[in-house]
Amino acid sequence: MHYLAKHAARKRRSIKARFAGIGVASAATIVGGIATANEAKAASVWDSVAQCESGGNWSINTGNGFYGGLQFTAQTWRAYGGSAYAANANQASREQQIAIAQKVLAGQGPGAWPVCSQRAGLTRANGAGGASTAPATTTSRSTTRTAPKATATPKKTTTKTTTKTTKPANAAPAVSGKSVTVMAGDTLSELAARLGVKGGWQALYRANTSLVKNPNLIYVGQVLRLPA
Repeated sequence: MHYLAKHAARKRRSIKARFAGIGVASAATIVGGIATANEAKAASVWDSVAQCESGGNWSINTGNGFYGGLQFTAQTWRAYGGSAYAANANQASREQQIAIAQKVLAGQGPGAWPVCSQRAGLTRANGAGGASTAPATTTSRSTTRTAPKATATPKKTTTKTTTKTTKPANAAPAVSGKSVTVMAGDTLSELAARLGVKGGWQALYRANTSLVKNPNLIYVGQVLRLPA
């Protein structure tokens, strides 16, 4: 029987094996770089949405029911798990607001920010970043127009965007006598587009102000009247 010497020299790794190791490390570096680039791109598009929604002020609270850089309602913030960070979006950091906004985006799409998503070029793909986010489970489906809007790094300023995406116009239009029942996943903007409502979601909201108090929050089972 043969034994190896206790201090026998270790075998040298072949040049080929060492190059293979370098290749794996390089690939990991490249993948990591791509993930970082995607996250940076997502953060950039959310900054553009916030600029449109709140003038880029992540800690804004003007007392109108919308909070933070992406202008979340309190209901939307809680429904998508924001309470884990802060009571309202304006009290959370920019990164935390973006994290909740990505959940809203995954559940409702860019239509949750009907005007500012178009101006900022927000899509499901470029707003998701490196993380996969699924919406929180709720019994209701809001059009979370988070007044909608959602992310945040505190900066106390009085600046407020001139455009509040979810603010409807004034007078309620005449109704046609027809109605539609809200189903899971519906938003005012989606219903207006699908039903060809003249005047869009704003007209649909104005026809139902006695029932819908917040254009960003409608519930499954509600019966909405269609404008004439």
